[in-house]
Amino acid sequence: MPRVTWDRVKDIEERYDLIPAVRESSFKDFRPPTTIEDDFRRYLSHEVPNVVYTFEVVHDWYEAQRSGYSPIILRAQQTPIDWKSKIGNSDMSTNFKVTHDVPINKGDIVIREDGKIYMLNWNIQIHPNNQATQNCECNGYVAFERNVHEVTDEYGMVIIPEHTEIIAPPIPIIHTEYAGRPDYQPSQWQPGVNADHLITVQVQYNSKTKNIRIDDTFKMDNYTYRVINMAFAEVHINNDYGILDLNCKRVAGGGIVAKE
Repeated sequence: MPRVTWDRVKDIEERYDLIPAVRESSFKDFRPPTTIEDDFRRYLSHEVPNVVYTFEVVHDWYEAQRSGYSPIILRAQQTPIDWKSKIGNSDMSTNFKVTHDVPINKGDIVIREDGKIYMLNWNIQIHPNNQATQNCECNGYVAFERNVHEVTDEYGMVIIPEHTEIIAPPIPIIHTEYAGRPDYQPSQWQPGVNADHLITVQVQYNSKTKNIRIDDTFKMDNYTYRVINMAFAEVHINNDYGILDLNCKRVAGGGIVAKE
């Protein structure tokens, strides 16, 4: 293949009557359009079916339940992630873009106008005209509980009986089944052992969920699960927002009666 030289470029220009190439810098600065963010804002104001929606953003799920709370409403572009493979519930994730008018954080819960609930599960990427992230549709709604042992006095009399304490009231979560090698545990209704059910849970890190600890439990899909490990890798360094990652195992004999 012949080496392309400057003389060769000039010959091609003359042969095909092209615009002459410029070797030197133009010394003209590139200036982004002054309306670059406003254009995206106007785009979101239009009704674009299956692409642009109205959302309520919830920075703290429990603060939003308080009387007098003012909802935070915004418009967002939500589009599929066509390239993602089917791992866990990754096919429930979508791209999410909003303007800079309302700051959003990883771990925020967003409620779409049709009632679907999502969690922003990627770091926020700042672009000239938008804030971009990904969200995943929540597929569980649970309350975290803790078994508190009884307290006795010096004579062995029970002062506080054993009871269950609500650590975090019902909150939307994202859960996936762990696809690794299972453990085994006794069966509940018949002799023998069954493969254990290990799941991973993502929950918004907020004023209540920050109190979750190992051995806390929750009920989901007619079974009781126990937290066996937790990670704070997706919580912001200032501990003011993010996602709490939990590894949870089905409790042996922890089946609960299904609702009719």
